[in-house]
Order: sequence, then C-alpha cells, then structure tokens
Amino acid sequence: MKERLQSLPYGWRLLLATLSLGIGTGLVGIACHYLLEGVQRLAFGQNRADLLQQFQEAGALRRFLVLCVTGVLAAGFWYVLQSRHKILSIRKQIDLAGDREPAPLAHLLHASMQVAIVGAGASVGKEGAPREVGALLAGHLGKAFSLAIKERRVLIACGAGAGLAAVYQVPFASSLFVFETLGLAYHWKNFVLVLSSTYLATWVAQPIVGHGAIYHMSPVHWSASSLFQAVIVALLVTPLALAFRFLANRASRKRRKDGTILWALPVAFMVLAAIVSFYPIFMGNGQVLAQALLSGQPFSNLALTLAVKGLLVYLLLRNGAYGGTLTPSFALGIGSGYLATLLLTVVGIHLDPALGMLLGATVFLGTTLQAPLTGIALSLGFTGQSWALILPLALAAGVSYMIQNRWENKR
Repeated sequence: MKERLQSLPYGWRLLLATLSLGIGTGLVGIACHYLLEGVQRLAFGQNRADLLQQFQEAGALRRFLVLCVTGVLAAGFWYVLQSRHKILSIRKQIDLAGDREPAPLAHLLHASMQVAIVGAGASVGKEGAPREVGALLAGHLGKAFSLAIKERRVLIACGAGAGLAAVYQVPFASSLFVFETLGLAYHWKNFVLVLSSTYLATWVAQPIVGHGAIYHMSPVHWSASSLFQAVIVALLVTPLALAFRFLANRASRKRRKDGTILWALPVAFMVLAAIVSFYPIFMGNGQVLAQALLSGQPFSNLALTLAVKGLLVYLLLRNGAYGGTLTPSFALGIGSGYLATLLLTVVGIHLDPALGMLLGATVFLGTTLQAPLTGIALSLGFTGQSWALILPLALAAGVSYMIQNRWENKR
C-alpha cells in the first residue's frame, strides 16, 4: 500500500493527506463530543439543554463525590502515563517531525482523559484534546504519504487547527489560530492546506456537533460611543488577561509530574468539589459561567466570581491536570468586559453591557492566545454575532496588543 502511495505524484499525495486529515479530525471532533456527553450523563444524569440545570439537578453531594473521584483517578492515570511515556506538545511534534514520533496510544489516552475530566466538571478547557489528536493524526498521515519534513510540519499545524474547528465549529477562527499561535508562515500553499483541512473537519463533524453558535446571545449592535467603550474595555481588561496568561503559563511550566501529583491533584479537585457543592456556576470549562452572564443572570460578587474561576484553573493545571485555557479565557473575558462596563455606569457613562462582554472576550482571548485576530473571530463565532461588529472589536484588540507589547518591552 505504501509503495502504491509513493508512486503517486507528490502534489496528489499532499492533497490526499490533507483531505484525509480533514475527514479524520472531523471524526475526532465527533468522538470528543460523544465522550464529553457520555461522561456528563454518567456523572450527573440525563443531559439537559441547560448545562447549569443539569449540574444543579444532580445535587451538591453528587457533584462533590464525582469531582473527588475524578481527582483520584486523574492523578493515578497521569502519574502512570508520564512515568512511562513522554507527552509531546503540538509545538514539539512540529519541531521533531521526522526525528521522533509520539506514542499514539499514550497520546490518545492523554487526550481522552482531558475531555473526561471536563465532562466531570473540571475547570479547564476541552480544546487541548482535539488539537493534540489532530496533530498526532497529521504526523502519521505525513509519514504514510511520504511527505517532506516541511510539509509534515505544516500538516501537523493544520491538524491542530482542524481539531479545534471540528469541536467548536469555528473553521475561520481555527485557521487564524494556526497562523498566529503556531507560527505558520503566511504562504499561499499554507493557506490552501489550512483552510481545506479546517473547513472539511467542520463539515464532517457538523451533523453531530451541530452548526449553531455555542453561546446564546441576542444580536448586538454598535454606535460611535462603542469605539470609546472598546478603548476603555481594552485598558481595563488587558492587565487582567495578562495576569491570567502569566498564571496559566506558570502552571504549565511547573506542572506536577512526579509522585507528588498523587496527593496534590486529588486535593485540588477536592477544593473545586467543595466550592461547586455550594456554587455550581464554577463547574466545567467556563461555558456555564459565560452563558449565565450572556443570559443576563445577576451576580452579586462578579469580581470575586471571576477571581475564583481563574484561580481554580491555575490550581488544577499547576497540580498535574491537563487541559486548555481557551474556554476559561472566554468566560473570564465575558465577565471582565461586563464588569468594566458596569464600572463606567458608576461614573455616569451608560454603554451596552452586551457589547462590553464581547469586547472583553476579544481582549482576553487575544491576550491569552497571543493572537488578536483569532480572539476577534472566536468571539464572533462562539456567539454567532455579525461581522458588522468587526470595527469596535478590532479597535479593542489593537489597543490591547499595544499594551501587551509595551508591557513586554519593559520586562
């Protein structure tokens, strides 16, 4: 079979590898969707359209026990896995393409556990898993089709973007993510490969994952005052996003991998379990919190709620858990933008809270991902808003980007 593939012209092999990647990552997105829903149903009972309602109906004791058990199982799993295998990040897979192949089964199990703990209520994102499996699949396809090392690296980056596109149904934002975050060169061939794989993966996963916006939000409009709001929100939210990015990066660098994970991670989950026993709003990757804010639910201590959510993400990642920070960043950005708009109201400046939330999400995502264009596209894609909002969102992202550059140059 391999000899037959090698007999094909190189362009055809590259095309077939890209199409196979798009279809494969679409199936990965479907698998992640079913795994997440299966764990949630097993842990908390029958699925509900309202995820917060599902958590609430499960009861405080059940939420506490599920997270405590999850912490023990996750700690044992990652201790054994990492004592036997080296888990390669996506960037490592790109850099080591052709030199070192990641262990397929170990990486698949690693990704599955990330999705499982999110389904059980852990405060981390699920997007790391499909990105990692997409990159893993791309590496094997590049080898199977005998592609050059340069194309293999591009394909691995495409796999990460396609995995993200499949689970969240945001192909354009995922394509921008590949170029901005993974540093792929802006070349016409790369554009073709990235767009082909991400849009195909989205199309394959769409019948199961769904094509509607993840978050429900009424249409938002903007006016001239929105530009002022964009600047103020960027000034107020960017420092918070920088602080969260620092904590998340520090947690990843200093993540427990030795024997101490066996007690530290269960304790971290127990802290989370104790909190969500009384406040289920902290359950999961941030989707519950973000949707509550977008739906206009009142929060008496919003600043404290956001601080606790951010610290819970840090606590789990620092003590050995794996997971993404994209969805938590979106939730924290929604809350921070809303809080910034409320502060303006205190001084007599009344602006649109809904737009404030979108601006906050754009700034937070752009800062934590270090990808301002991706932040704009994700905020619009997640909420299903019109691209007519591009001007105020781009202004907020631009001001935030300048603040980040100035802060980094002073370090």
